[in-house]
Amino acid sequence: MVRSEMQLIIIMDKEKLVKGGMWLSAFSLSMLMCSLSLYAGFNNMRHGSYTMFVIGITLLPLVFFSAYKGFGLILSAIFEE
Repeated sequence: MVRSEMQLIIIMDKEKLVKGGMWLSAFSLSMLMCSLSLYAGFNNMRHGSYTMFVIGITLLPLVFFSAYKGFGLILSAIFEE
């Protein structure tokens, strides 16, 4: 009985962990790109150029979606049987 309980604790879905790590890396890259483009966009607003600001705003949903998907996959790999 102790041996079967140990096996349940150790087993995790490694494919889900890898996919979750890939989504979290996409989250970090998109967060970096979004913050840089928003910074440049706010600085360029003084000169009348809104291109970088619009790019930063359009990247925001990607940031939230990739974080949601990555953390969801990692948590489901750890806690589901």
